Amino acid sequence: MRDQEEINVLKETRKNASMAVNAIDALMGKVYNQEFAYELTSERNRFRDFERKAEAGLWEYGLLPKESPLQKAMLWGTVQANTMLNISTNHVADMMIQGNTRGITDLLKARHNNKRTGSFANELAEELMDFEEENIERLKRFL
Repeated sequence: MRDQEEINVLKETRKNASMAVNAIDALMGKVYNQEFAYELTSERNRFRDFERKAEAGLWEYGLLPKESPLQKAMLWGTVQANTMLNISTNHVADMMIQGNTRGITDLLKARHNNKRTGSFANELAEELMDFEEENIERLKRFL
C-alpha cells in the first residue's frame, strides 16, 4: 500500500512538472518581453529537473512514465485559445500564475490522499510546491 501511495505522489509530481514544461513551450513563441521570456525559460528548466527526478523515482518501482498525447494536445489548445486575442505579458503572466496555483492544489490533494508515502516523494512534491509559490511571487511583477 505504501509503495502505491509513493507512486501516486510521484506520478502527480511528474504530471505537474510535465504540464508546466508543455505550457511554457506552447507560450514561448508568444512572449515578446525579453525579461519575461528569460523568467519562463528559467522556470521551464527547473520544471524539467522536477520531471526527471520524479521519473527517476518511478523507475525505482519499475514504471516508465508515459506522456499523454491527449493531455498535451488539450493543454496546447487551451493555451492557443487563451492567447488568441491577448498575448500581452500581463495576460500570459496571469495564465502562468493560475497554472502554478492549480499545480500546488493538485499536489496538495495528492499528498493528502496518499499520506503513507516515503520521504523522497513527499520531499520532491514539497520542493515543487515551494518552487511554484516562488514562481507566483516572481510572476506578479509582470502583471
